[in-house]
Formats: sequence, structure tokens, C-alpha cells
Amino acid sequence: MIRLARWDDDALPVNTGLQSQYSGCWGLTVNGREIAVLGGALHVLFFDVTDPARPKLIGKFAGNATTVVREYKSYKNRIYGISDGITEGLMIFDLSQAPDTIIRTYWSTEFFDRTHTITLDTVSGRIYLNGSNNTSNGVILLDISKNPDKPTLISKVNLEGGYVHDAYVRNDTFYVSSGYEGYYVFDFKDPLQPKTLASISTAGYNHNSWLSRDGAYAYYTEEIPKGLPIKIVDLRQLTTMGEIEVVNSFVDPQVPGGVEPIPHNVYIRDQLLFDSQYEDGLLVYDLSVPTQPKLVARYDTHPENTGYNGYYGCWGNYPWFPSGTIVAGDMQNGLQVLKMVSPLKTEGDLQVTVFPNPTQQTVTIQLAEPSETWSYRIFNAEGRLVKEGAYNWRLQADLDLGGLASGMYFLEIRAKEGAKTVRKLVVV
Repeated sequence: MIRLARWDDDALPVNTGLQSQYSGCWGLTVNGREIAVLGGALHVLFFDVTDPARPKLIGKFAGNATTVVREYKSYKNRIYGISDGITEGLMIFDLSQAPDTIIRTYWSTEFFDRTHTITLDTVSGRIYLNGSNNTSNGVILLDISKNPDKPTLISKVNLEGGYVHDAYVRNDTFYVSSGYEGYYVFDFKDPLQPKTLASISTAGYNHNSWLSRDGAYAYYTEEIPKGLPIKIVDLRQLTTMGEIEVVNSFVDPQVPGGVEPIPHNVYIRDQLLFDSQYEDGLLVYDLSVPTQPKLVARYDTHPENTGYNGYYGCWGNYPWFPSGTIVAGDMQNGLQVLKMVSPLKTEGDLQVTVFPNPTQQTVTIQLAEPSETWSYRIFNAEGRLVKEGAYNWRLQADLDLGGLASGMYFLEIRAKEGAKTVRKLVVV
């Protein structure tokens, strides 16, 4: 995975609680433009990322106060935003005239003051508000199908399991991450009297989940304590037997010797799972074998990390833009505009991506799979060694080529296991 651009404004307010400037992100395609939304500590920020190498800030809306949590979902040509820890209620943004104009059409505490997350069913036009101040042990359910700028109350219901931290919805089935109480599934066909379909206890604080494309499996994260893997839940017996079970788990620390990575928010597009893993950045897994995810790409949005220090780095991501552009929000480093790149197998048997090439000052080496140790050597056209180095458990490294004269070079990359590749490298 490569980064095409980054947007970060150090002058924006910082929330002192976690020393964070940014939180949740989402996206929307409208008028042929790809629009990203990112939560700032104080602001709601909108970007046109249609040209992913040049993201353009097109909207900036202030809230009441700084906060750690801002989250978003989309419906038709609207963005719905919430926050927690402050009194701001629900915000609705009309993007029907984007990128030229974005209008905040609604900002009200009519239904709640604060809530932790927002779930939106784009089929039925229903909003589920999770962990709100006045329905903390359940959800507030709103209808926006008739008027996307004027939500109406459907119900406020308490649920078995208590506090709803986050949730996923499909076909009126509500998959709930209930913190330390576990993982629950509810039938919401009757929004006034939802039914519990199944539940399981979990090892830590159940944080977020997403379903596979066919609905056979769910993948959930547990944020507390550190180091817990993503769990895979088999849902195939849910409708017939009312049973669900954890069938596997996986986690990939990116720090040498690391045992405390924190998977935070996972989302699935087709057969790829996108995992925002705080200080490890964004990790992508192939779900072709749904119970055996394979790490296929990664971008470190938080390169400051040399050890696991806590809750910093990649908060969330949005992988559904038609162009294949992916956006991620890093709490300290802002909007990351990314793209999946297929590694090439040339002049050797080690799969790597080298970019940009030609280059002026810096070249990035990205391995398709992690290696305990790998090294690089750069030779000039006469075969003289001009630069070398080595890394441990790194999928990606940025090499400073300052001091190298313009011309053609040969880049040799070798893994501990013996696989290697040689690439031509042009410095301009």
C-alpha cells in the first residue's frame, strides 16, 4: 500500500485528553466526486479527494468544544456526524452541491446530547445511535427515509448486554459490541420490541465489528486490554440454531517484538478487511479463506511508533471509493490518502514494491509479506556499493537518497529466508 497524500494542520486545536487532533473518518461519492470527512478535535473537516495526490479542504465546520470522539456515516448525499464527551447532538451535512458547497442543514440536541457511535442502515434509512447519554444501555432509533434533513424518533430501547459501544446493521439484524458484556445479535424488525438472537462473552472490551460480504462471518475487535487479536465469529447457525461461536483470531504486531498491538476499527470491502490498528497504521487482510485472513498490505500512518505506547495513530478508515482510493484518519497525523498496489515479481523471488521510481530524494521499499530481517544494498552503474542497511519486522521503509548523484542504480533487497530481488533505480 502506498500513500498518495497527507493532509495535516498543526494549527488546529488539540484535545488534551489523548493529545489528539483527529478521530473518525468516512466518505461519500457525489456528483462524480469522492469526498472524505474527518473529525477534528473541534471541527468537522471535508475534503475533495477525487485527485488523491492533491486532497483539497472544501469544508470546515466548528463544534462547541474539543473532544476525542467524532464519528460519521453517510446516506444518499448526506453525512451524519456525532460526538461524545461534549454536548453537540446530531449534525447533518448536505453534500448535494459538493465540492462547491456543503451546507450544515441540522444541528440539534433534540434526541440526545452526546453519543459514542453512529450506525446507519442505508436500505431502510434508519439511524442507530449507540451509547447516548439518555439511552446508554441501548439505542436511539431515528428515521431519515422520508426527509434526510429532519430525523424523526422511532424508538428508544434498552438492550440485553447493556451499553452499546458500536454496532453493525444488515437487513434489520443488529450486531452489537457491548464492551465488557460481549457480542450480541438482535432482530430489529420490530424496533419497539427487538429480540435477542444470540450472544457470546468475550475476553476484553468488545469495540467494533463488521460482517463478511456473504454474512457468514463477523470480525470484531477488543480494544482493552492491549494485545487482543481480532476475533472471527461464525454466524452460519444464527438463523437455524440461534448460535454463534468464535472460530479463530488473528493479529499482526508491526513493532519488533511487539505483543501489544490494538486493533481498533475494522471494515470490509468485498474480500478485503481494513484494520485501523492505532500505532501500527492501516493493515489489509485477504479474506478469500474467511477463517484464515492473510495480511496483504499495510501502511504505517504513525511512523513515530517504535514501541507500543498507548492510544495513538490510526483511528479509522474508509475503503469504498469507486476509484480504489482509501482514506484513513490518524489521530496525530491527519488525513491519509492511500492506494493498494500489487507487488511485482521481477528479477528475483522476493515480492516488493519500490516507489516512486524515478525519484529525487526518497524511495519507499514495501514488502508483500513480513520478514524477520531484511536488508538492502544500492550499487551504482559501475557496480560500486553506495548505500546499505537492514530492518527487523518492517513491511515498509523510506530510504533517504540525499547525496546520490543523478543516474541509474541497482537496488538489491534480500530477506533473511534467502529470497531476494534486484530493481533498477533511477535518481533524477
